[in-house]
Amino acid sequence: MLSINISELIWTIVNFFLLYFLLKRFLYTPVVRFLDARQARLDEALKQEAAARAAAEETEKQIEDDKARRREEASALLSASQRQDAENSLRALAEAKTEAAQAMEAAEESLRAEEEKERAALLSETEELAAALAGQLLGGEE
Repeated sequence: MLSINISELIWTIVNFFLLYFLLKRFLYTPVVRFLDARQARLDEALKQEAAARAAAEETEKQIEDDKARRREEASALLSASQRQDAENSLRALAEAKTEAAQAMEAAEESLRAEEEKERAALLSETEELAAALAGQLLGGEE
């Protein structure tokens, strides 16, 4: 038959609670504290990673915005430069045309003056030749 020994039962219960207390005090509580500290460190690292990732994304967005703004500025400068070049070319062309027209007028004026001189010289020579011819015809004078 089965018999229950009270002293063994009491020692077993005492040993059980003693073992439970020792395990809880020296094993379970430090392991739980270690795991909680580890989880806290991991959570903090994840928060820092998320903050760093957000900062990197923000920086990347700022860089892209800055690139776009600089592209627009470069495009505006380029178009302004091209416009200025076109204006300068047109101005230089107009000045060249004006100078060419002035040079043509001066050349025409010089040509007219030269022509007038030549006419005057030719007229003077014609008068001298006519006088010499008349002199020869009238009396043989030279």
